[in-house]
Amino acid sequence: MSAVWLLWLSTGLVGTAGVVVAVWRLRQLAALAAPPARSGPLPRLSIIVPARNEAHNLPRLLASLRALDPPPHELIVVDDHSTDGTGDLARAAGARVIDAPPLPAGWLGKPWACHAGASAATGEVLLFTDADTAHGPRSLRDAVARLEADRADLVSAVPTHRAEVFWERLQGVFQLLLLVACRAGETAARGTRRFSIGQYLLFRAEPYWRLGGHEPVRACVAEDLALAERVVANGGRFGLLATPGTVEVRMYPEGVLAFLRGWRRSFRDGLRSVGAVGGVEMTAVIGWLLGVPLSLAAAVVTAATPWIAGWGAAYLATAAAIAVAQRRVGRLPAAGALAFPIAVLAFIAVSAAAALDHLRGAPVRWRGRTVQL
Repeated sequence: MSAVWLLWLSTGLVGTAGVVVAVWRLRQLAALAAPPARSGPLPRLSIIVPARNEAHNLPRLLASLRALDPPPHELIVVDDHSTDGTGDLARAAGARVIDAPPLPAGWLGKPWACHAGASAATGEVLLFTDADTAHGPRSLRDAVARLEADRADLVSAVPTHRAEVFWERLQGVFQLLLLVACRAGETAARGTRRFSIGQYLLFRAEPYWRLGGHEPVRACVAEDLALAERVVANGGRFGLLATPGTVEVRMYPEGVLAFLRGWRRSFRDGLRSVGAVGGVEMTAVIGWLLGVPLSLAAAVVTAATPWIAGWGAAYLATAAAIAVAQRRVGRLPAAGALAFPIAVLAFIAVSAAAALDHLRGAPVRWRGRTVQL
């Protein structure tokens, strides 16, 4: 059997498995799109925003929080030793600002800022959210409804990604791969593999403190995944809200290199949480997404005209499926899905770099800090 025929056969077999896995996972997620119905006042709720040099992001966030219906009980911005006027800007907008104490040994900056903010909060429910987010007017009501309907201790939300420049419009399949890797939609499963993101973590205060707050995850790069894992491991319940527009984010406006560096940092803990079964599933999905363009390229190179038509149709069908699915993760143009191999290769490169960082024990560098894990 020639190498080309082997490639086509492998793509057919592995790709079929990949399609099944992707459809299965994303259908589970679709079931969480509609929030439960809820009426009546919200519980006493505190919003906590860890912020280090976030003056460029805070105006959009704070404007969205002022528009929440109903509003929270309190808004706390933790100024994590900023040098750009973050604290002054937040005070002028009416937020309660506390200065993060000096970073203790063994803590990463974000968990420490979150822990400090939670220590100052008075709410029965605590929402940890990032400065690069913007919240939909009904988001608090919908998230609390999910918290109550699922009798959950922690609820996270699938963010809606905002794309403003060309490269951001190509990230749809990257974000979809994250959802599949984290088994998004399976909220009750045991183990480490579930989707949770630090941009939106809604905790009941009592179980949050019973688990030790952020202290047990003080050195975790992906503290969001670790917190969700800890909740479930201790007999609690985790919920997920997948309603588009709950929380909108533009994570790395600095550019594509910042995007790759940021996810490289986050993937270090994320790779561990995927596990062996997740690794098999991701191999099948990536085998499909890369096998189709490689098979098309092989057909073109060998001038196999019938196969060019067949694999060309498979490529367009894959791009169309991605264009439809990526509506769950952002307002991304359908045309961007045609370049899906680029985002898949970026996902593989970031995963490989994160694995290498873990193996060689590289320190974490972020926002001017270097921490040896």
